[in-house]
Amino acid sequence: MKTLKIILVLVVVAVIAFFAWPPPPPPLPPPPPPPENPFIERIEQKVDSLSKLPDSRFCKDLYKEIAYLINDGYANMCFAETPLVNDQWKENFTKNLYSAYTEKFIKQAFYVFRGSEWKTEDLRFIRSEYQILQRSKLLEHGSPVYNNFVEIEAIFSKYDEIINFVNICNGFSYSYSSLADRFPISDVKSKISQAKAYQNNNLENVYVNNCTRLHERLKNIPQSLFRAHVRYLDRKINEWSNMYPYYTSHSDYVSNLYNRLKSEIDALDNRVYNVTIFSSEYNKLIGKWRADNNKASNHNY
Repeated sequence: MKTLKIILVLVVVAVIAFFAWPPPPPPLPPPPPPPENPFIERIEQKVDSLSKLPDSRFCKDLYKEIAYLINDGYANMCFAETPLVNDQWKENFTKNLYSAYTEKFIKQAFYVFRGSEWKTEDLRFIRSEYQILQRSKLLEHGSPVYNNFVEIEAIFSKYDEIINFVNICNGFSYSYSSLADRFPISDVKSKISQAKAYQNNNLENVYVNNCTRLHERLKNIPQSLFRAHVRYLDRKINEWSNMYPYYTSHSDYVSNLYNRLKSEIDALDNRVYNVTIFSSEYNKLIGKWRADNNKASNHNY
């Protein structure tokens, strides 16, 4: 009984203490959000707008504008009041801008490569810009962007290889013009064969193959080399024309000069070049050399 009374007393005391204890204070409201930073918002919006630009045109001007805003805001402590936080904002902005711009630039570059019209000014910009971006410390080795730059480099390597080959063919000439000299047909055949190999193998690059200008230039190489052969023969005719007075007779001239050069003109073979202008150019050459023979036949030895 005594124990029961003690328990009842403790219960009563506990109840009185519970209701007498003041209630806990209400939770504090969340702290107000920090004030918006217009400089940060502006740069974020600019970077976002860069990512949304079309792939059909380059955006280097916007990239430079954003880079200027970042550097100017950083220099004037516009991102934060403490240097450490200001530094962090600049670093983050610089990385985000590089990431957004390189991704957009790669899309724009391959937009050009997938097309058929490779404008010289577009190629010049792509070549210069990828080399600049490739040298950045922000580029991660082995990243998708890095691999895209490697592919762009391979595209330009093959493009340059073919352009150099075409230029060599278009500038091909042979300057020796003694009667014993002959135009180097073996070199010509090798070049024509290489031009056909490029075309038959899709220019050895899936993107370079899209460039119609390269296809046209390769297609015109046989005619370019044929014209070089014609120029050589024409120059040789000029050098050996009017030489008949130095021979003892017309038959001497024919045997030792006219027939030798005529056989070289007759060796001009359209099976090598397969050009439509062959007959007209051959007729000009042979007609010019026959005119010299006519003068030789009328010469008084």
